[in-house]
Amino acid sequence: MSARILMVGSVMMDLILRCERAPKPSESVLGHDYSNAPGGKGSNAAVAARRAGAEVACYSTVGKDANGQYLLDKWKEAGIKTDYVIEREGANTGFVAITLEDSGQNRLIIFPGANMNTPPDQLEEAFRDPFDAVLLQFEIPFETNRRAIEIANEKGIITVLDAGPAQKYDLESLPPVTILSPNETETEALVGIYPKDHESAREAAKLLKERNGAKYIVLKMGANGSYLYGEEYDEIVPPFKINAVDPTAAGDAFTGVLAKAFVETKDLREAARVANAAGALTCTKLGAQPSLPTKEEIEAFLSAQK
Repeated sequence: MSARILMVGSVMMDLILRCERAPKPSESVLGHDYSNAPGGKGSNAAVAARRAGAEVACYSTVGKDANGQYLLDKWKEAGIKTDYVIEREGANTGFVAITLEDSGQNRLIIFPGANMNTPPDQLEEAFRDPFDAVLLQFEIPFETNRRAIEIANEKGIITVLDAGPAQKYDLESLPPVTILSPNETETEALVGIYPKDHESAREAAKLLKERNGAKYIVLKMGANGSYLYGEEYDEIVPPFKINAVDPTAAGDAFTGVLAKAFVETKDLREAARVANAAGALTCTKLGAQPSLPTKEEIEAFLSAQK
């Protein structure tokens, strides 16, 4: 049976600005082109899980504006359940400005907007449906994340927390999650260690586990793959070599597919391998959600690696 996943988190409109390089302070540069695409860490992970074959519902907030309606329509087109999405009159739908350089380097400015009006007190209604896993991240109020984890833990549901955007969050005040999964910069912000190899990843993971009590730590290490820590795991799952075009949403794709694959396989190593493939494929196309791979694309990519 397909994994049933609830995403509690963010949804945003992305503006992608392509240029040779980002400007220095007080400098102007000419860009190549620009485009809009659906985004937001939560939404990206939800769509990634859906395209990988999961059944997905979202508990999120948008403004009653053109961007909000567009994003809701895109979710519905993807087959994502939107019954628990809140529309706020007078609030701006979340927005992300992305500078994408020819080198593939990107820089993001995130405007959470209506996402920060996502309340904890309506979560019980969403949890009336049966779910296998909950996807979370820090682009909504901290208290909403805390309540979602509490309800999920009470019901025995897997929780997967993407610890981004990078800030020094109070992980100790959150209930323990099943999987805590920051990337390198988020890990450094949380514990002061940038995981660049096995030794530094292990050191950082130990501190993260102490801070939250998560069952597993899964570090997203970009070109270095992913690192697993907890119970029998202490290993790097190697990356796949690709020609990167745009790394936007690669980490979100990893998280969404990791949750889906872990629910269905109960094998964190295999789930991370599949998630590495999803993240790699996401880097080969422009844009956040337009670049997220399907189940068939992931399977074909993995088959070609053998």
